[in-house]
Amino acid sequence: MTGARFARLIGALALVASPPLHAEPLALLAPGPTDDARQAVALGPHGEVYAPDGKGAWIRTQRITTVDPLMVAGRAAGEIVAAGDGVVYKLAPNGWSAIRLHQKDKAVMARGPRAVAAVKRQLYALHLAARGEPEKLALAPSPVLAIGAGKTIVIAMATGLARVDGKRVEPLAGAPKQVVSLVDDRWAIVATGAFDLRARKTIAWPGSTVTAATVGPTGSLVAVGRRAGTLELLTLETSLVREAIEVTPPATAVGIVVDRAGRIAIALADGRILMRDRGSWATTSVVSQLPVPRPGAGPARSP
Repeated sequence: MTGARFARLIGALALVASPPLHAEPLALLAPGPTDDARQAVALGPHGEVYAPDGKGAWIRTQRITTVDPLMVAGRAAGEIVAAGDGVVYKLAPNGWSAIRLHQKDKAVMARGPRAVAAVKRQLYALHLAARGEPEKLALAPSPVLAIGAGKTIVIAMATGLARVDGKRVEPLAGAPKQVVSLVDDRWAIVATGAFDLRARKTIAWPGSTVTAATVGPTGSLVAVGRRAGTLELLTLETSLVREAIEVTPPATAVGIVVDRAGRIAIALADGRILMRDRGSWATTSVVSQLPVPRPGAGPARSP
C-alpha cells in the first residue's frame, strides 16, 4: 500500500470514528401539552421550534424566530411561552408574539408548566387574562430577580427569598439569601447543590455542574450535570441518587422534561435529544425540513 493510499484510509477511518457534527444548536426544552416527555418541544437559541413527530424525531418545519436569545421556557394555558432579554414571548401556530407586560422595563419568567412573570415588583399570571392582558398577582416588596412556580410562588429579590400565596408575600426563613436559580416553589439551585425550601436544607452534589433541572411528578428534583467530563442524571427527594448517562461526546444539557411514566427527555446544546424510556436511552438529533423561503414578516420583536 502506497503512502498516499494509507493516508486516505486513515483519514476515512477517522471520519467514521468521529462523532457527527450537529449544526443546529438547542437552548431550551419546553414541556409538552400532556404528561408525556416524548411531546416536549425543543427550542433553538432564537426560538427555532423543533416539534416531535410522534416517531422519535424532532423536526423544524417553520421559519419562525425571535430577535432576543431565549433563556427560559414554560407553558401558560397550554401554550408555550419563553423569555429572553427581558421580553416574554408566546408561541402561536404562525409564530412568536411578544406579550406586553410593560412598555420599557424588562421581565423575568418562571420555567415549567406554570408560567409566572414579573416586571420589577409586579407579578403576573401568564395563563390568566384580564382584558386581554396577563392578570396581575401580588406586589413584591422589592424588584423580583427570579421566580419559581408550583402550587405557590417563590421569588428571589436582592433582600432574599419570599413565598407568594395569593396576595401574601412572606420572607422564607432559613433560606439562602442568594441562589443560582429557582426550579419551582420547593427547589432552588445553589453553588454546592440544591436547597430544599420546605425542609430548609442543602443536598450537595460534589463535583457536578448542573445546567438543566426540572421537577418530577412526585415533587423530586431531577437534574442533569457534568462531572469529570461525563453527563449524569441527579434525582433528589430526601437524598441524592446519581446515574451516569452514557453519551459520546458529552455536551451541555439545556433542558429536561420528566413524566409520570418515568420517561425523560433531555436536550443537549449541540442539537441532540436524549430520551429514556423503560430504562433504555436513545439519541437523536433535531433536523430542519423548512419550506422554500417566501417574503413575509420578520422575527417577533419586543414592543
